[in-house]
Amino acid sequence: MKNANATKKTKSRAKGQQPYFFDDPNTDRLLTMVMMLASELSVLRERLDTNERLSEEKSIYSASDIENFEVTDSVASERERWRDRFLSRLLSTINERYDREA
Repeated sequence: MKNANATKKTKSRAKGQQPYFFDDPNTDRLLTMVMMLASELSVLRERLDTNERLSEEKSIYSASDIENFEVTDSVASERERWRDRFLSRLLSTINERYDREA
């Protein structure tokens, strides 16, 4: 029998103060943001590469199909929601600082 708590997703946070690596904490925040972007970009690149290879292998669609894809309102809306969540995560280090100071 599975533990009911094992399937729950929880955000874990380190206790205590956030460690600083540079003299200016803002530099640390910027580095955190850059590393989050690098992580997202790396995952996205791998998924895109896999998608392109599979589509070519199975003759599903071509690079020109991707270039000529027309975005519907529904797709644009979904992309905007994803972008909002992503930017919220990316900017969380800045928001947390101001939330603590408020």
